[in-house]
Amino acid sequence: MVDHLEGVAAPVPAAPGAAGPYTVHDRRVRIAGPATPATPAERAAADPRFARLRRRFLVQTVLLTTAVLGWYFAYLFLSAYERAFMARQVVGSVNVALLFGIGQFASTFVLAWAFTAYAARRVDPLAADIRAAAGAPDTPVATDGGRR
Repeated sequence: MVDHLEGVAAPVPAAPGAAGPYTVHDRRVRIAGPATPATPAERAAADPRFARLRRRFLVQTVLLTTAVLGWYFAYLFLSAYERAFMARQVVGSVNVALLFGIGQFASTFVLAWAFTAYAARRVDPLAADIRAAAGAPDTPVATDGGRR
């Protein structure tokens, strides 16, 4: 019978004549393997710089996503509930709603540029260092969907 918890010391009944309802444990414990991770992915995950990389990416993603959604929901809210403000004429027949709508397109490109610039400056170099330290080949990401 195979125990469902392989490698875990299982309790065995106390020896006959032993005092009390105590058990002794089998001292055989299987060693998991070498102390250093074997694959490049395991070596990269064990690197403390990897946690910094993940934190930088998370901060970047959360901030820019919050900015995009906040700007978009502000536009929606103003369009739905502040019709008088959105209908205010700015120049000729151009009103605030039209400027906000065009601003949505412009801000999309500006925030995409900011995401790319931050990643190139703060995320990509750290990822390249981790990749090099892990011994992974420095291969570019496939742009053809992984087909070769």
